[in-house]
Amino acid sequence: MDFNKFLSSLSASDIVQIAGIIVSSLTSVIAIFISLMSMWQNSRMIEENSRAVISIYSQCINTGSPMLFVVVKNFGNSTAIINKLDYDYDLTECYHFRSDRDYLKDLVGSSLAPAQSRICCLDYEKLTHPITFKLEYKSGRKKYHDSFTVDLKAGVNMPSPKIATNGKEMHTISYTLQEMLQKNL
Repeated sequence: MDFNKFLSSLSASDIVQIAGIIVSSLTSVIAIFISLMSMWQNSRMIEENSRAVISIYSQCINTGSPMLFVVVKNFGNSTAIINKLDYDYDLTECYHFRSDRDYLKDLVGSSLAPAQSRICCLDYEKLTHPITFKLEYKSGRKKYHDSFTVDLKAGVNMPSPKIATNGKEMHTISYTLQEMLQKNL
């Protein structure tokens, strides 16, 4: 049968019904596509909001004598397992407590719960330039890779007033409590 003969044999009602079927089918396909795209986008947003996010930064705490800490903290909403932590600086001479051990490397294999942090005291004077950290961690079934450069000395010695107390012990306690409130580590 010839296509032109077929079209000429159709009534106006048949043509309107076929056009309606075609438009309805296209609308359905487009709606399914939009739904799938929305589900994919929602899935990505949920993952971004529920994943672990690890950051490395420094914090200075003054309990009567200032101390510099490197902080590794999970700012995300799920547990992270650290698979790899590399950096381009030999920190073995920079730890406040002298040792041949590189304490930050001990974090490999550990887990950080949401809002949990690990801190390590560093000697401020031994840090001479910014450090590039390369971090690999797992959160749920996904692996994440981050690389960032941090100047651990930048902005950590900002002055903030403290109220002195009577007696050395009370002074130390007062400073420590004020620091904890200000820093909220």
